[in-house]
Amino acid sequence: MKNTFKFLWPIYLSEFLRGFSFIAPIWILFFQSRGLTLADIGFIATATYLGSVLFEYPTGILADKYGRKLSLIFSILLNTIALFLEVNAHSKVQFFIAGFLIGISWAFSSGALQALIYDKLKESKLEKQNSKIIGLIDTLTFSGLFLSSLTGAVIFAYNATYPYWLSILFNAIALFSLLFFKEAKYKDNDEKTNAFKQFKGGLKLIFNKPVLLSLLLLYFTLFLFEEAWYNSNQKLLVDVGLPIVFLGVYSSAIMFSRIIGGIFLPKLVDRFDYKKLILITIVLEAITFMILGSNQLYFVIVSAIILGLLHPFWNYIDAYVVHEHIPSSMRATALSARQMIISLIWVPVPWILGYLVHTFDKQYLFLTFGIIILIAGVSVFLIRKNKL
Repeated sequence: MKNTFKFLWPIYLSEFLRGFSFIAPIWILFFQSRGLTLADIGFIATATYLGSVLFEYPTGILADKYGRKLSLIFSILLNTIALFLEVNAHSKVQFFIAGFLIGISWAFSSGALQALIYDKLKESKLEKQNSKIIGLIDTLTFSGLFLSSLTGAVIFAYNATYPYWLSILFNAIALFSLLFFKEAKYKDNDEKTNAFKQFKGGLKLIFNKPVLLSLLLLYFTLFLFEEAWYNSNQKLLVDVGLPIVFLGVYSSAIMFSRIIGGIFLPKLVDRFDYKKLILITIVLEAITFMILGSNQLYFVIVSAIILGLLHPFWNYIDAYVVHEHIPSSMRATALSARQMIISLIWVPVPWILGYLVHTFDKQYLFLTFGIIILIAGVSVFLIRKNKL
């Protein structure tokens, strides 16, 4: 991977700096400090997926037509604006607008970063390193999160708004770093494609390629309930006895595990049959959810660390498979089309799960989620195994 540094260093630096999200260990507590309940937070999270759904189509087209680098620049800008709105928000409407902008920010980066990296590696005849490079970038991002999480909760205890202002500052530096990246030529300059047909072609590709459809179905069964954990974990940890100032240590522990995972997990994907790895991921995800609602602090932390590793692991498996089935000229479009489908399904999910975790006993709720993941995930895997 040393020979990729000379042309990917701006991406490495930019993603590392973007990882400095000082709000990561405290954002739920910040929302609550402004008078929001877990149900409110779930409702606001729907705005994020709504923004993603509505903008996946135009942003995918923009990335393939005008450049993936430009798309990533817009992503950072919109995320920065959203953080500024959140730190000044005092009502559900204001938080909803900020969440909507974060969803648009997702739309600008979904597909664009993967496509940008893959095509740059392909230009240098290094595309076989794709999973390893994505793992390295994840490691850098999680390193930033690890360092910022250590201090985010402490800073929050001193002043609730400072983690937001620091995150905004690091976003600005990340944007400046990205300007130095030289994008690969991934299609002929005279190639002219109707934008709607391009996106429609990417959408059809997701459903016509059995392996892409299978991965999409498995994604739904694996990660449908993760929003319940993300929207409740900080409050749950405080409720079972973790002091607020140690939330940063907890978050940094998860990030540290992801750093290690970014180094070693892509090697597992390259070495072992990815179908077996998918089955292992399903079983581990299910078991982890079954113990997430425990009233024992130790079990909550350990299960959260495992959960924090499984989603990136799935991303490495996914990256290993999908690029072989998508043409370069429509890679960002096809990946954006897939993300649009995911976000469309996800729009009501945060609100529904936010209501459930706010209303029912979490121990039995997460146990139920785990059983559903196990039954549904294994069933989909067995039905679609020959399509993978």
